[in-house]
Amino acid sequence: MSNEISFEEAYEQATNEAIHILGNIVSKIVTDYVEHKYSIHLTKTASNPAALDEALEHAIDGGRIIVERRLINLLYEKLGLQLNSQNIVGIEKGTKIVTFDRRVDAARQEYLNKKSKQ
Repeated sequence: MSNEISFEEAYEQATNEAIHILGNIVSKIVTDYVEHKYSIHLTKTASNPAALDEALEHAIDGGRIIVERRLINLLYEKLGLQLNSQNIVGIEKGTKIVTFDRRVDAARQEYLNKKSKQ
């Protein structure tokens, strides 16, 4: 298990790769803006994904959904987990919308469950 990636490492890598869906220049501008305005480093939000969601909402509004969906896809891939329709950002569940931070928390829980079974 020593060569297995930690959840935080996978999240950091997924965040870094996901933000680049905006292109190199725009991703740099957004990253710098968020770090300056909100004093958070995008890749260091694994323990508080709601902070990333809020910062992206203010920085790029609707574009945040694209980044967050990409991040969730990459996170599941890096963790070796199976992504299904229940893991996608923004799907309505009855009257609740599954939020980004809930998806990240679900990925963390699935990963911890998988590790504990090994």
